[in-house]
Amino acid sequence: MGRFATLKDVAKLAGTTAATVSYVLNEKEGRYISEDMRARVLKAAEELDYIKSVGASCLKGKDRRLIGLLVPQYENQFFTRIAIACESVFMNEGFDIMICNTFDNPDRERDIIKRMMEQRVDGIMITPTINGVENTRIIRRVGVNMVVIDRSLPGIGGYNWVSTDNYECGEKGASYLFSKGHRKIAYIGWDSGIPDLDVRYKAVLGQADEYEIPHEDVIIETGEFTTEAGYRMTEKILSEHPDCTAFFYGFNIQAKGGVDCFRDKGIRIPEDKSVILIGTPDWASTGFNDFARIDMGESELGKKAAEMLLEAIRNESGEPRQITQGCTLIEGRSVLDLNRR
Repeated sequence: MGRFATLKDVAKLAGTTAATVSYVLNEKEGRYISEDMRARVLKAAEELDYIKSVGASCLKGKDRRLIGLLVPQYENQFFTRIAIACESVFMNEGFDIMICNTFDNPDRERDIIKRMMEQRVDGIMITPTINGVENTRIIRRVGVNMVVIDRSLPGIGGYNWVSTDNYECGEKGASYLFSKGHRKIAYIGWDSGIPDLDVRYKAVLGQADEYEIPHEDVIIETGEFTTEAGYRMTEKILSEHPDCTAFFYGFNIQAKGGVDCFRDKGIRIPEDKSVILIGTPDWASTGFNDFARIDMGESELGKKAAEMLLEAIRNESGEPRQITQGCTLIEGRSVLDLNRR
């Protein structure tokens, strides 16, 4: 881990005392400080990326044995399982873990990172928002151990990263549908703007090329990451492209909305429409449900991320690593084999 800037560092750069810096940064009253001095202190603190330490008086430089984990969606079982796996690894090693939900909100992400840095966590695991490069800058500059999960930091090198191969997820799902004789399909996804996730629909188009299927026969709809959006997009495609024989959902939360839409309209799966999804939510394999799905191995992903961070904390890891794991197709019973007709 690198070194956090101290009050003395700020004082030296600002040309004043640590006591004066403390008054300014902690907004204390009872002592006059000129506006010029206040501005110099704030400028120095900004240049040094100074972050106050919560409870610094009791730490005395010791490791806190505290890990921060930022996930973007509590409601998404993909991240719930990652968090459980991470927690299991660290609890077994005597660490506490602070899990926070960013709701994929960049401002919230920035604020959570600041609070975690104030707590002097020993390491941070994060699935970044679309502003992740900027928001993690302070982590990288100070040198706090970090592992990025699932989504990369575009244009940034020298950090630890673990992910499931998102392109392969799209590839396997589309290939399965085409191999079963489906020649006009719909792909429903999230308009995230996150490159690592956008490759899923690109993989679908790539498989269409492999099977010599025109791109106009692959209907792509993207929208919000909600069950309601999944419902609306499914309804739209059913209305505008009734000849689509299969629906491929790139995200399990949208898939739930799509399945609800089919059931509300009395559309049978797979007799009337075939369905496959990326992810393994509980609802997709319980009761009468047995959907074709792509298992992304989230528990293993969480375990790998936690072990990677532990190695970094213990200085056992060497150079930063970037690991991509494969995915697994579970065939289920929701895709009709049109080749047998």
